Amino acid sequence: MMIRSWWLLSAAVLLAASGCAKAPVEHTVRKVTIDDVRRDADKAVDTATAAAVQAKEDFEMRFKTSLAEIEVEMGKLHDKGLALKDEASARWSERMADLKAKQTVAREKLDELRTSTGEAWVQVEKAAQSAWDDLRKAFEEATKEF
Repeated sequence: MMIRSWWLLSAAVLLAASGCAKAPVEHTVRKVTIDDVRRDADKAVDTATAAAVQAKEDFEMRFKTSLAEIEVEMGKLHDKGLALKDEASARWSERMADLKAKQTVAREKLDELRTSTGEAWVQVEKAAQSAWDDLRKAFEEATKEF
């Protein structure tokens, strides 16, 4: 009886093991054609172009919004300075003239941003950011003084 159980168990294990074997997977390599490369390159260029356009539009919108906000604050500062007298009034006039000049430069850079295309916009973006930083710094200094 023991020998018979052993044979049955061995036969069951062999049958189970032979049924579990998987057929080897054949890997077929698809050849890449020139058309495949062109299609993928065109898609990559389209995606990169769309991303660049979106980045330009986002920067332009942030710049425009920030400029509008600081112009409102400059108006408040201007009104506040009208009550100043003598030396303070002279310093205030100098600060306001400096702010107006920097505001004009920032507005010009915004106009350049709107009309720039391709790689040129990267250079304009840097110049616009620099103009914005100058205007913001001058405004902060003026608000501390007055």
